[in-house]
Amino acid sequence: MALQFHQEWQRIQRLCHREPKFPLRRLTFASGALLSGALMLKAIPTGGGAVTPAEENLWRSTGVVRQAVVDLYRIQRSQRQIAIANSTAPDTLPTAQTASSPSSAAGATSVPSQPQAPQAQTVALEGDVIDNVLEMRVAIARDVSSLTVGASSPGWGISTDGTTHCDITAQTSLTAYPTASGISFGDCQLPGAVWLEAESGGFVFVKNGWFKGRVLLYNDGGQLMAVNFVRLGDYLSSVVGSEMYHHWPLEALKAQAVAARSYALTHHVRPASDYWDLDNTQRFQAYKGINLETVNTQRAVVETAGEFISYNGGIVESLYAASDQIVQEAHGGQGMSQHGAKDHAVNGYSYDQILGVYYPGTSLSRLVVEQ
Repeated sequence: MALQFHQEWQRIQRLCHREPKFPLRRLTFASGALLSGALMLKAIPTGGGAVTPAEENLWRSTGVVRQAVVDLYRIQRSQRQIAIANSTAPDTLPTAQTASSPSSAAGATSVPSQPQAPQAQTVALEGDVIDNVLEMRVAIARDVSSLTVGASSPGWGISTDGTTHCDITAQTSLTAYPTASGISFGDCQLPGAVWLEAESGGFVFVKNGWFKGRVLLYNDGGQLMAVNFVRLGDYLSSVVGSEMYHHWPLEALKAQAVAARSYALTHHVRPASDYWDLDNTQRFQAYKGINLETVNTQRAVVETAGEFISYNGGIVESLYAASDQIVQEAHGGQGMSQHGAKDHAVNGYSYDQILGVYYPGTSLSRLVVEQ
């Protein structure tokens, strides 16, 4: 099974990074880190930062940032959805199966009500920002014997080569189990690596939460793993709400957004695994999907769009914890206290001043896409 999964994963990687049929923009990083893939980025100082001397042992990282080609994937996804819609025609996806009703999928039930996701906000910048073009790979379930999955709108479990699929009726959950040959969704059987997707604008349900983007579900040696492929901005809007109370002062939320972005970029450069960048627990950054995303958390991300903490041309691994005491115990005193950030915001500090307190000697830069 391990060899089968490795071969399947290599095929997924080729699918996500195959050469497109249209010209793509190149991606570079002015500080010296190479952002490989599809877009030209530049780091722009934003004028923030600290005035105290730099710490010698600040965590920082330079290297390759893996770039999922989001626009290319959307085209591929659209083509798959058209093929699925036409799957009742003769000779179209003849092996497609359905798991869309209780009669064809044992145990199909309604999923918990989908929370109302706030309307995404936009920000006017010259060019685009990395938040909109970079996909994070977030492990949202690991080493489990079964998983409840669903979709807010009509959705599918699609084999990674697009040849077979299981339908998922909107607001109906299915239970996925690993099998000797792949993954079972009741009467519907698929190979060992499957994309879980909802129609455009919909969300995917996994385990106990709703998520934006798409989810890769795979059989890893008889256990299931689910990895959410989600755009950085959408990921951060949830992280801010999962790590801080959404009603805290906006400047504290903005400081959290920048710190979370720097931390995420660090783990994009230096992923925790070959198959995911970080997981959704407090071991990395808490991430609970759209359940804890609000207008305030979105605003914090939008108003700091693309900004990260930089030191000597590197991305600072911006550690943080709930209190000064935990920062001292867990990170040797290096990192942001979230309650401290809130208190500073109450006292009139701006988010860049808050970051200057906790990450001395650093500066803020913004990653912007050049057209």
